Amino acid sequence: MDEHEAVKAWSRIVGAARLEPMVTVSNQLWRVIAEDGREWVIKRLPEWAPGAGPVDEYRVLLHLQHSGVPVAVPMITDDGLIAHNADRLGTGPTDKLPTGTHAYVLIPALPSDPRLTESPELAHTIGAAIGRLELALADCPWPVTSFTDDPAQEILWERFDGMPESLRELALPYRRRSYEAIVGLPTQRVTHGDCNVGNLLLHDGAVTGFIDLDHLPSGPRIRDLSYYLTSRLSAHLDNGDPAALAAVLPHYLEGFRAECPVTDRELAAVVPMMFTVAIGMADWRSRRDGDSAAYQQSLSTVAWLAAARW
Repeated sequence: MDEHEAVKAWSRIVGAARLEPMVTVSNQLWRVIAEDGREWVIKRLPEWAPGAGPVDEYRVLLHLQHSGVPVAVPMITDDGLIAHNADRLGTGPTDKLPTGTHAYVLIPALPSDPRLTESPELAHTIGAAIGRLELALADCPWPVTSFTDDPAQEILWERFDGMPESLRELALPYRRRSYEAIVGLPTQRVTHGDCNVGNLLLHDGAVTGFIDLDHLPSGPRIRDLSYYLTSRLSAHLDNGDPAALAAVLPHYLEGFRAECPVTDRELAAVVPMMFTVAIGMADWRSRRDGDSAAYQQSLSTVAWLAAARW
């Protein structure tokens, strides 16, 4: 089954729509454009969810939507399902189940502007939106079958010795200090887990949506903010102005704290968490792509954070 056949599962919604492929990092996506101009996105699900399964994700999305957090809730198929051609949608209390090799969901297309700009106002807006997301996720009334995200233990200790030498040499002088800054931070039962620049949508200076909530691990509540800032820094290093991000970092933190009541220690740990997340991202790139341009870009993010000594 391909995307053209799959979209027929929503034919009463989309009608005779055309499909256009979208540039993505991992998941296969196509823009679905109806004859009257309405748009959706059809997404091919991975055979194994990276964290939470489709049902857990759907429930959390409904909770977030009810809480006023902008998200893209999947459209129900003509047969009354949240996903088309999924082998299994449910999850057990401890183990994930495979969704199948050709499962698809259809979600609304949310407004998004890919331009990378910085300002105190935008930084506060983004920080506040992530803060509201964390607060709503902390209040999620349903259990989620996913994983535990422990960056201090996993990245700085368990995986560290197996990382490429070029990465270990950059990280080693700051390893212990970073570990001490982020170990034992307050955690919550559900976080986004993949809150990067591609999964937080912006348009006209406003946050229009959080997407790809298929991780949903338990973990430190500042991890999503730190991961977002790390990925935004990486994007600036590729084609932008990293110094502009550094200049407005306090506004991201102020916006976050205005919505999510965090401690002084948590705010002080954001940059060490960024450094740790950057190490983890570079290691993941190395494992997936080897000594590629993508790995070198991730390595440059670690190097920039080390040199900046925020």
